[in-house]
Amino acid sequence: MLNDTETFERIAMPHLGVVYRAAVALCGRLEEADDLAQETFLKAFQRFESFQQGTNCRAWLLQILRNIWIDQLRRKKVAGQALPLKEDIIAETSRNSETVWSNADDLMQNFSDEQIVAAMNRLPEDQRLTLFLIDVEQLSQNEVAQIMGVATGTVKSRTSRARAALKERLAPYVKAMRLTAE
Repeated sequence: MLNDTETFERIAMPHLGVVYRAAVALCGRLEEADDLAQETFLKAFQRFESFQQGTNCRAWLLQILRNIWIDQLRRKKVAGQALPLKEDIIAETSRNSETVWSNADDLMQNFSDEQIVAAMNRLPEDQRLTLFLIDVEQLSQNEVAQIMGVATGTVKSRTSRARAALKERLAPYVKAMRLTAE
């Protein structure tokens, strides 16, 4: 039976960084990401008995994170609260991008973290999360499909669309780099 604190810490806590980075990728604000990650681990601990040992704990935690995030969005929508403006998210995330996107350095070496974060934050939520899980966290398409509750083909198309949109959004920087190099 998986219900003791030591087992939870041994199995789930090594994934804290992944969960936190995914939370930041979803909500963009560090304070909200802290709360989202904390709520994810609290819910995971409360439901740890349902976790099947030997399965992918990271995927299980990210699925919990995604479900909590969706519930929060629904509550905010029902309560009539304004969702954060993209510009606010981009500005705040960009200021803190060094810690948030440290694993993305090899993703696009020619761009600053701020440029990548700003471009990613302009993607639709489903594409942003898909791209984050595939390219930054290096999860397989099957794992991402399980986390997001969609078919593998949907993950493939979202990844393709997200990469194309990211390329388009970073194109002005490429043009500027070429002009500077000349």
